[in-house]
Amino acid sequence: MKNKNILLDLNKLNTYIDQVGYKKDSVLSELRSVTESLGDLSIMQIGQTQGALIQMLCTVGHFTKCIEIGVFTGYSSICIAKGMPENGKLYALDNSTEFTDIAKKYWIKSGYDKKIELIVDQAINSLDKFLKNKMNGHFDFIFIDADKNNYLDYYKRSLKLVRKGGMILIDNTIWKGKVMDDNDKTNSTKSIRELNNYIASDNSVDHCLLTIYDGMTLCIKK
Repeated sequence: MKNKNILLDLNKLNTYIDQVGYKKDSVLSELRSVTESLGDLSIMQIGQTQGALIQMLCTVGHFTKCIEIGVFTGYSSICIAKGMPENGKLYALDNSTEFTDIAKKYWIKSGYDKKIELIVDQAINSLDKFLKNKMNGHFDFIFIDADKNNYLDYYKRSLKLVRKGGMILIDNTIWKGKVMDDNDKTNSTKSIRELNNYIASDNSVDHCLLTIYDGMTLCIKK
């Protein structure tokens, strides 16, 4: 049987997914609207189905000790916290309070603020402090969604901090398809391409690059 190419109307597909693709949450919907009012910066917010996936991964994995690298307005923080049990703890790392004040407001509104500890510093510094405090292999789940130029450094440190069987999830690993364009030499594209190649040859993890939104790479530490 020959394969048939099916051309999808992406606008219709996204509308359909928005109707039936995930459970609605009033606080997340409100936060999404507030973030969209920021204009072009709102592109840094993860998609609704990404958030639903993150919540389900944390629930199924029974993750209690988590790190988020890159907070922005706190949408993904809530998704992680929703998926964790009552004794769960999320360290939310960001290098600025410019948008985390919005995050803190909606963490409280969601009722998950007690699970979340905001750490404002360069994420590399925060991760190095965890390592200095002998927290190697301490964490169940680490979500990376921050400045792309440091992606490989974040991944290498995360690999030390996550336990065997733990998960590292990395956003934007397709990068609007730019990673497939060898002529694209911009720093962010080169950094993500370098990370993708590194993970592909990293025998310490099993991994899968998901084509959801702008690409998410899921790694399980062996």
